[in-house]
Amino acid sequence: MPSTRYSDFICAARRHTPSALLPVLAAISADQFDGGAYRARSNAIVYPWIIGAAARENMAFSNEHRSAAPVTNKDLRRLRNTYINVHDPFLDQPGQPDAFESYVVRTAFEQFPYQHSRYEDMSRVLLLFDRNYAGLGCKVLSPSTWETSLGLPLDAFMRTAFFIMVGARVNAGWFDPEWLRMAHFQPVLEALDVNASQILDVFSRYFATTLTEFKRRVQQERHRDPLLQRYEFNPLVERPFVLMPDGRYIAPNIFYVAQRLSPAALYYLGWETLGRSFADDLGAVTEAYVGEQIDLLKPQKLLHDVEYKTGQHAADYVVALPGLTLVVEVKSARVSPPGRLDLRGYLDDLNRDVGKALKQVKNTADLIRAGHPAFASIVPAQEIRGVVVTAEPHYMLNSPLEFRSFGGRSVGGCDTRFDLAVCEFGVR
Repeated sequence: MPSTRYSDFICAARRHTPSALLPVLAAISADQFDGGAYRARSNAIVYPWIIGAAARENMAFSNEHRSAAPVTNKDLRRLRNTYINVHDPFLDQPGQPDAFESYVVRTAFEQFPYQHSRYEDMSRVLLLFDRNYAGLGCKVLSPSTWETSLGLPLDAFMRTAFFIMVGARVNAGWFDPEWLRMAHFQPVLEALDVNASQILDVFSRYFATTLTEFKRRVQQERHRDPLLQRYEFNPLVERPFVLMPDGRYIAPNIFYVAQRLSPAALYYLGWETLGRSFADDLGAVTEAYVGEQIDLLKPQKLLHDVEYKTGQHAADYVVALPGLTLVVEVKSARVSPPGRLDLRGYLDDLNRDVGKALKQVKNTADLIRAGHPAFASIVPAQEIRGVVVTAEPHYMLNSPLEFRSFGGRSVGGCDTRFDLAVCEFGVR
């Protein structure tokens, strides 16, 4: 099939009414969740990133006055094939530097998030944030902070949000507020220890939107370069359910519903409501969480935030294991939107956050090898490995193929070729 333009995909998505297309996409997405194959009940394969894009463009540019004809297998294949064959802005232009590497960056951040198990993300929410904040030096974070922001204590919010997600998952993407009036739901609400009004409040605050508001958000986020519009932000990430004409809500992509129950979703919520102080506090909380996980290894020795010179600190953790020393630096780093579009942007993003961590790890390893008194309890001669922990995936950092394809570019002043020692010790 010849190369197509993204505008061709928009045309394929807008030819259907939202009432016709969105339920079909939602049913396919619900089937895919929990490890289901990327195959619709109609036997037409439609990938989740295409579902998200098709729903976005359909709601942004279609309306209920178009043909209400049912969506067929042929229609689904047209959507899929048109999207797959959209020409790439770098690969299709001769002389573009780093064309293949930039393509890999965009593909990774478009497709890899759907490979995650959402339940691990959900389980980390309470481990990270439902804690005693005393001693962490937080400026704004506390258990009451979450209750103020979410309208419920954090654990109650998670129970409520999980109920909403499961309701959509087992009902082909639908959520009907009228369910909560039904008698057989009352034992469920009692088990969740929440009431119907609390569920509806959480749903309206954090999950639901209207077609009018959705269209406005798409236009607000529209990328100025039409060649990159397929990679722009999808407002369904923020509000995955859309009000339909019959008064029910549909989630065209169930993955976005699950994503609202993740540390990343709470990060962006906290940033919007609390600002920079929240981001600083999150760094301290993430560091504490990582330390708790390391402690589960029952290491021979665990050093935290060693001050090796007045006012100067080593990496966050030094972990002594039999025959191996781990130097761990924690960064609550997230790849910014420009860092998801091409290699240059990705490397610039890495240098801002991960590059600093690499330098800190290398400096700490050098101090240990030199026998600095601050690390007297660590055997300097045994093998040292570095670990940089980030709050969200930096996909290419852990891929041997991608590091080789990047040609050993410099991140933080360190050689990033994965098949050689990074900063003289491996970083994964």
